[in-house]
Amino acid sequence: MRKNILCLTMVAIFCAFGLTGCQKTPDVAEGNGIMHAQSDMERQVQEIVAADEQEQIQGEDGARKQAAGQYQGTVGTGDNKININAEIPAIPDNLYKITLKPDDGLDRDALVAFLDSESGAIEDTSQELLSEIEENDRYNATGDESGEKFLYSKFGDHSADRISDGTKEASFSSHTGACYIDNDLREKCFRIYDGDCNETLITRDRMEEGSFSAERAREILLDKVGTVGVSELAFKAVYYVEGSDYSYYRMEFVPVYDGIVVDIGSDSYALGQVSPNGYAYVSKEGVAEVTLIDFCGKAANKEPVTALSFEQVLKTLEQYLDNGMIESDGRITYDRVELNYYPVPNPAPATDEIEYKPELVLTPIWHIYIPLDEYVDGGYGDAVGPVHICVNAVTGELEDAD
Repeated sequence: MRKNILCLTMVAIFCAFGLTGCQKTPDVAEGNGIMHAQSDMERQVQEIVAADEQEQIQGEDGARKQAAGQYQGTVGTGDNKININAEIPAIPDNLYKITLKPDDGLDRDALVAFLDSESGAIEDTSQELLSEIEENDRYNATGDESGEKFLYSKFGDHSADRISDGTKEASFSSHTGACYIDNDLREKCFRIYDGDCNETLITRDRMEEGSFSAERAREILLDKVGTVGVSELAFKAVYYVEGSDYSYYRMEFVPVYDGIVVDIGSDSYALGQVSPNGYAYVSKEGVAEVTLIDFCGKAANKEPVTALSFEQVLKTLEQYLDNGMIESDGRITYDRVELNYYPVPNPAPATDEIEYKPELVLTPIWHIYIPLDEYVDGGYGDAVGPVHICVNAVTGELEDAD
């Protein structure tokens, strides 16, 4: 079965300048490349970021330090507040704003190694794949009968490369995506659903359990994706699917750079946002399928940055709650706090075409959230409050609260 890989007049300016003369120029701020008048909210956040820096514990190189620890408390007052009870990670010695570019190393030699064929007969279907991608983009940008379009953003270029030996298939797209399918193994995995089967969510503390553990499946997966330059990944969810005579792991994951997980926070989609992610089906016999979406970016530039302490983040959250930018009735207790890399979205993407981003910028964020399964099991469906809160770890800006 073939898989489609979807997966902004000088005359007016001069006139205005002549009219305003020596009036005070309002403060301006730049957000995602767009200059705008600076609000009171932004000034308050900047004051928090700049305050008390002399009280921060610093190393010899001047880098701000924060050790790991536990935080339990309520942020905000009155009816608008959030509760946090979570382990707070240490701030690493080296933290960066990373610019990713498409990986030119995803070439034909790498594709042949990714396929790992035991047959000498290899068919090239690259042109067909490119046509499929172009047709898919065209269809989604045109819209359906009601005129509704399905627009999205991709990281990478317009390239596509695919080969097959009749049993296995491997492809690269945009120099940032990859897909591998072993049709025989995948058929065995999917045949499980013809009979009785069980699907179990594997938690972190159970990764090494069983004769065929999730940890072993992880090793098999890393060995496979290592051929396309992926050496680190972080699981979002792992499920063990077991039938009467066969079993496999269904794995969902995201990239990792310098030990820090890439995460957009929100589970919802927004045009201009790229969400690097991947999934795989792994059995004892090997990888049945793995798909990497916007996943294989290569670091072209790494700019050292200094992260806000979590104490400063709490102060910014107080401002966002007081301002109403975050609304919460205080019923949800957030038990996860992570320091992640956040793919910076395009604030003004074209509204009539599929966006291909030639680079992707990752910036550190403080990510405060409750896992979706805990949200559902906790009966928070009618609670007022976001599942994810993402605060820029460098500027203190609220990146997401959804």
